[in-house]
Amino acid sequence: MINSSGSITLNGITDPEMVRIWEFKSRHGHAFNFNPQQFQAVGNQGGVYYNNVAFTWGGEAGLNVMHEILGYLLKKEERAEAVG
Repeated sequence: MINSSGSITLNGITDPEMVRIWEFKSRHGHAFNFNPQQFQAVGNQGGVYYNNVAFTWGGEAGLNVMHEILGYLLKKEERAEAVG
């Protein structure tokens, strides 16, 4: 049996991505945690993005949700690279 607890910190999260993360949080409740007070909002000409978005989870359900979130973020990145 693997230990399904962990943490990850992400940088460069956009407003639309943050909205999606909040949607995951509303659907999955306590499966994972993050503290919005730790976020560092950074503005540039392209809009606002967030650094220091730290997630923690402590179980298989949380690991599965994080897998979904990271999959969403990576697919979005792949689509942007394909266009650019």
